[in-house]
Amino acid sequence: MKIGKTEARLNAEIERRGALFAVLLDPDTSDDEALLKSGVLAQENGADLILVGGSFMGNFNLPRQVAALKTKVDLPVVLFPGGASQVVPGFDAMLFMTLVSGRNPSYLIEEQVRGGALVRALNMEAIPTAYQLINSGRRTTVEYVSNTTPIPADKPKLSMVHSIAAELMGMRYVYLEAGSGAENPVPVEHIAYTRKATEMTIITGGGIKDPQTAAIRVAAGADIIVTGTLWEKVQDPVLLKEFAAAIHTKG
Repeated sequence: MKIGKTEARLNAEIERRGALFAVLLDPDTSDDEALLKSGVLAQENGADLILVGGSFMGNFNLPRQVAALKTKVDLPVVLFPGGASQVVPGFDAMLFMTLVSGRNPSYLIEEQVRGGALVRALNMEAIPTAYQLINSGRRTTVEYVSNTTPIPADKPKLSMVHSIAAELMGMRYVYLEAGSGAENPVPVEHIAYTRKATEMTIITGGGIKDPQTAAIRVAAGADIIVTGTLWEKVQDPVLLKEFAAAIHTKG
């Protein structure tokens, strides 16, 4: 599958800036006004990408919310889906994910089969992404909902071999995830091993609570740093700028 417009834009921005700063907005915890405010705040203070999604996302207003968000920001707005039912129109692209770290067939192929037809019908750009859940020190929502066991934090080579397999199957991005509200972020060794073994674009998120933690993961090889829960609790423009400065190693 050819690289689409949004993926090409992200790849070019990674080359130009060194790494990208993504803010994750969860429609399940934000009303229309809060979602718009968060998106505008992210753009004005250094974010490069807005991800929208969550583990449940039972939100029938999502298409309207995304359309409104698109009128306020020029950043790519990308769906971060928790399942096929969340594939709705309006996004620039979606992370078409497979939970490769788990062994639950629902998230290895079933949801992908259900969602694939919707993606094609909507003519939505899909970015093939391997999703890996890494143990964060506590049980997260995504672990509970997906009914999968995360990769142990002290076993970075397990992340690496899953990433290698995903790359050989044609996936171009890999998302190393500690989970929303994680106690600890993905250890740098998981990022470093995957960086050395593959050419995949590496996204990492969950438990990244300060700019230094983000910068260390960029140095280890992460291409996109995601923060989410932090901005639901603390919408601080200064802190956003500090994150952006720590993540953007070029330009």
